[in-house]
Amino acid sequence: MNKRPRLIKDYFQRKNTLRVLLEQSKVQSLLLQRIRALIPPPLNTHCAAVVQKGSQLVLYVDSSTWASRLRFTTRELARQLNANGIATERITVRVLVTSNPPKPEHERTRRLSLENASLINQTAAGIEDSNLSEALIRLGKHAVKSPE
Repeated sequence: MNKRPRLIKDYFQRKNTLRVLLEQSKVQSLLLQRIRALIPPPLNTHCAAVVQKGSQLVLYVDSSTWASRLRFTTRELARQLNANGIATERITVRVLVTSNPPKPEHERTRRLSLENASLINQTAAGIEDSNLSEALIRLGKHAVKSPE
């Protein structure tokens, strides 16, 4: 028995299905590079993958915001792709769903300092509009006293 480690490419070359998948991956990667070259920045950096299904292209982007922006350029992109020899009748834009979406970071609650509360109270004292002055005084009462 041979104890020498095997290269992963050997496994890909032996199994026909793995070889086909590897070839499809290479074709999709090259197509993605060509499409990114036609998409204007900063949209091009958000295009994560592309799948060609006959004359239909499915573009995957990293967020719904960029998907919306990219949808506005699909007609022009299809025209450019057809001019570059990539037969395209329809382009669909989808959001690439990740298995572990990033958790939103919670901002820490901001507190009104005593110094800022003092400034707000001074401003309130100098304002003639009673409604605004009262609102500023109420706001100034939200100051957090420092623990001593």
